[in-house]
Amino acid sequence: MVEYISWVLDTIPGVEYYTDEMNNIYATKKQEGFNGHFPMFIAHTDTVHSLVPEIVVEEQYLPKPPTFGKTFDDTEHHVLKAYTPDGNPTGIGGDDKAGIFICLELLRVLSNVKVGLFVSEETGCHGSSKCDIDFLNDVGYAIQFDAPGDHLITEYCSGVQLFERDSEFGERAVRVIENTMGTKLELQSHPYTDVSQIKMKSDFVCLNMSCGYYNMHTSNEFISTEDVDKAIRSGINLVNELGFEKYEYHFKKNNLTYGYGNLFDVDSLRDDDFDDWDSTLGDGLYDEEDTVELDDNIVHKEWSGVSIISKHTGESVWLSDEECASLYEIIREKVLFKGVE
Repeated sequence: MVEYISWVLDTIPGVEYYTDEMNNIYATKKQEGFNGHFPMFIAHTDTVHSLVPEIVVEEQYLPKPPTFGKTFDDTEHHVLKAYTPDGNPTGIGGDDKAGIFICLELLRVLSNVKVGLFVSEETGCHGSSKCDIDFLNDVGYAIQFDAPGDHLITEYCSGVQLFERDSEFGERAVRVIENTMGTKLELQSHPYTDVSQIKMKSDFVCLNMSCGYYNMHTSNEFISTEDVDKAIRSGINLVNELGFEKYEYHFKKNNLTYGYGNLFDVDSLRDDDFDDWDSTLGDGLYDEEDTVELDDNIVHKEWSGVSIISKHTGESVWLSDEECASLYEIIREKVLFKGVE
């Protein structure tokens, strides 16, 4: 994926880029004489799907499924969906190839812009945690495209507040995105994505937004081409609205739960608060949802695995269900063979 993106970047006039030892990609497009602060757009290069020898991408018309707090009508939309050659659905990788496509298109059409494409987000933001902080020195604000649907904005990520909704940036950005996406936005928490790491390393505002993928992390994942187009226009309109100024906001760590949905202070939660936890998540993908505190970490059960997040640093590790099962067998063997019940 990194090799392919590098090839694409070579075809865009005026773009300079480099990769670091993690294989993160840093791209800049700058007009001569530009001395403002760059808008920065972000996506991640990995997906959760297993590699298959070949995928066949089909154009279809499908209704949108309920997605994290929003229920759609039966209107069918133009989508891209992936299959194996024998006709079985397989994830198209919209999370986060849709975000990558959007970032590359913004590099094409904007004159002064930076893009960061980070590896290994799905396993705990390993790429962005090692971000080249010098690349951030002249950034004015950062927008990531890594949320499902067409209506989500990440206000908190891994307990890190990315921006203040009542600030000049918050009010202007939300208005622009709402008008462009054509829907009421929901400001929510997000378990983790790269902007949480960028926010902790910088003094500018960050934001993550929907970019048109649905049924994420499943074989039936698809991309709404209309929503991808709207996300691209949102990026352009945000730059037109916010310009090349720097919008400062300093890192604040909050003791909050990290799933998609409403925000809760962990210290204020009682056991019975988890009884209605599923209702805050919206789309029914979560067969089981739970969040518990263990010493200095928060363990967050997701529908396809577990996130373990440090309350002090915000760094997180994600384990798939298969990895959890393997870890259980290792621990079980060590405990049982020591004669401990």
